[in-house]
Amino acid sequence: MDTLSRYICSRVRNILLATAAFAAVAAGCPVPAESFEIIVVKNAELKPYQEVLRGIRDSCDCTVREVKLRNGEGSENILKKSPDAVIAIGTSAFKKVRGIHSLPVIYTMVMPSETAGPLRPNISGVSMDSDPAEAIAAMREVFPNAKRIGVLYDPRYTAAFVGDAAKEAAAAGVELVVRQAHDQRDIPRLADEMRNNIDVLWMLPDPTVITNATVEYLLQFSFQYNVPIFAFAGKYVELGAVAALVVDPHAIGVQAGEIVKTLSAGRKDTIRVYARTHHLLINTKVAAKMGLKIRDEILKKADKIE
Repeated sequence: MDTLSRYICSRVRNILLATAAFAAVAAGCPVPAESFEIIVVKNAELKPYQEVLRGIRDSCDCTVREVKLRNGEGSENILKKSPDAVIAIGTSAFKKVRGIHSLPVIYTMVMPSETAGPLRPNISGVSMDSDPAEAIAAMREVFPNAKRIGVLYDPRYTAAFVGDAAKEAAAAGVELVVRQAHDQRDIPRLADEMRNNIDVLWMLPDPTVITNATVEYLLQFSFQYNVPIFAFAGKYVELGAVAALVVDPHAIGVQAGEIVKTLSAGRKDTIRVYARTHHLLINTKVAAKMGLKIRDEILKKADKIE
């Protein structure tokens, strides 16, 4: 039995030792949801983080305790409290608790680059990325004539996402035109290489591709060559991207709470999911300047910057 299994089983024994049903329940090590206690760590009082916490409370059917780690404090202060699991809200919080081995750690609102690649079996989480199938479907709605979607990415951070996106694009009948960027200085050259071969530029939350300098360049590129940008956050739509699929923090919290319920039922392996609830945001002024006619039925269901 691995460390995580021993820990969960130990908690079950402590809770149910006095009950006649102990033997049957302990065999599969499930924990009654209301007896499962989680500690939520967040180091900022941002509204999206508060919404994530509200979603966790709404869905996990468990005891939720909030802890703030001051500068210099580490995960040892959490372990002293003996929770059944830890949820980190935000990249800073995740960095402080990701070293925990002895109990489940669940991440939310963490930059995708921090969770790229394989993770230990006790680390689960909800990505800030929308499911690539949903993003491609939204692009096809906003840009129905687009057949070629350009993507700039660093394989160190977003290779798995781009791999999933390529499969979804092929299934949807569109082509993903990709270029690998290993340094932010590569961006102007790579964008110029693909400008005559793409109909839309898909901006991903990749730390090599998304910096203040590269975003400014990509927005200028978009207007100069009339290549619309589909982004991942509302602030880029405000700056000049045509549209974005923006995730819902409360819904991310709900998904994290659902992971907690699954773990309390005895599941031991890693659970990593894309954010499943989002809304479409469209900058109608930018769309008009680029000569794009977006269908009324799409505009009616989208949020708009006018």
